[in-house]
Amino acid sequence: MSFRPRTTQRLNNVIKSFLERHGLANPDPGWEIRESEVGGFGVFASRDFHAGEVIFLDYPAIIGPRCVPNCSRVCVVCFGKEHLRPCKNSCGLDVCSETCQNSSSHSKECKLIGECTQKRSNVSDQFRQDLYENLTPLRSLFLDECEKDVVSCLIAHDREEHGHEIEALKNKLGFEFTEEDEIFLRFVCCVMDANAFEVIVGNEENTSSVRALYPLGSLANHSCIPNTLHVFNDEQQMVVKATTFIQKNVELFHSYTRIIWGTTTRLYHLHKTKHFICKCARCEDPTEFGTYMGSVLCKLCRGIVSSTNPEKAFARWQCQDCKNLVSGRDVGQLTALLGSILRNVESNDYPFMYRLLNGKLKSVVPENNQVAVELKYKIVWILGYKVGYMWGELTLEQLKIKEQICKDILELLEKLRCGQSKMRGLLLYELCCCKRETINRTNNCNQNSIPVEIRDLLSEAASILQYDTSAPEEIKQICQNNKPHPNKILAV
Repeated sequence: MSFRPRTTQRLNNVIKSFLERHGLANPDPGWEIRESEVGGFGVFASRDFHAGEVIFLDYPAIIGPRCVPNCSRVCVVCFGKEHLRPCKNSCGLDVCSETCQNSSSHSKECKLIGECTQKRSNVSDQFRQDLYENLTPLRSLFLDECEKDVVSCLIAHDREEHGHEIEALKNKLGFEFTEEDEIFLRFVCCVMDANAFEVIVGNEENTSSVRALYPLGSLANHSCIPNTLHVFNDEQQMVVKATTFIQKNVELFHSYTRIIWGTTTRLYHLHKTKHFICKCARCEDPTEFGTYMGSVLCKLCRGIVSSTNPEKAFARWQCQDCKNLVSGRDVGQLTALLGSILRNVESNDYPFMYRLLNGKLKSVVPENNQVAVELKYKIVWILGYKVGYMWGELTLEQLKIKEQICKDILELLEKLRCGQSKMRGLLLYELCCCKRETINRTNNCNQNSIPVEIRDLLSEAASILQYDTSAPEEIKQICQNNKPHPNKILAV
């Protein structure tokens, strides 16, 4: 296929035609693709949007397993994790039922893989694992010309480290491609590396993740102060909503990083994976809007030490109080050490996390340093959900701790100007659960005020998380009962 120049007219026409083919067209879409000051093209609001309002829905042009070594396998058709068995037709890939095994979406790849495996004397489990991890780009061969045209509109990373899946498909798995197909496959890998989203599928007890290419979503640029959130519904469609009020002609931004990472970590991740340096207001503010997420404490006076130039990895850092200068390398080593401790802590080791959070950590970093916030967020998902810390097993003191942590992070998100972010929705729900459990234990509440507070927390959480297939079951039930219109505030 030929690769035509990217222009605003072509991008708008191709994306709108793509959405129309998949039943997601809107005669008054509320968005438009234009040239962006950030670089290249971006998606802009063509009318005002209120916080919580759906801006657009998008459909995956390509969807499949993540390319992560030794990742746990799921059904390659429906992405479920239960009742997996090798496909009996030709390919040996994991499926969960005869329906998935014989589905039209699987038949072409099954035939191609079957032709390849016939050349092998045996098909080992390692072969099946390698095949699984490199399946997603292979699926691009079955796109029709219109869909290939959509993919060709998207930006692609052009570096040697991208496209390694093609070598695996050829050298490890034995596939043979025409020159034209190999060129397109390599391009798809580079497009996926630049634009793919991780999609969470399944329910609370049976979640898994895959990766997918959403053409319109891919064209939205990054900011560390995003004005949108994206969730995925049970049809793997992307639902993009406004997190704050967005005026007409304002550019729409995703965040390509975790909101609770400090500037140095975010910039490193963006440079390494997306090959650009963010210059948003948060990145250029050494204090990160007064949160000091990337800062450390001065060894001399315990004042806050921040970078004098956040864009430079090894720029000097300076204490706000005593003006002591610290090398960026020393700060980097401390951050790396704390990050290593965080990565190696057992996922359910609440006592260690709590001791670290309230002990040694307080002597080296401010309370909103990213490591402290990550620890707090981990604790949120231990208390109430891990063995030994289920809701009924928590002490009143532990409920109080979790409630305060939820409030702390919610306050941080407000300082970071995150609006109605997904993290806010999840924390509001956890805060509601804490309050409800405490009420059930104590029975000494003001029955006129507390239930109203709980209903308000549930209502806002449900409004933020509506359409999200990975939302808590209670939230999904509230949304189902209310059958919400995209612009309707849910009642509880």
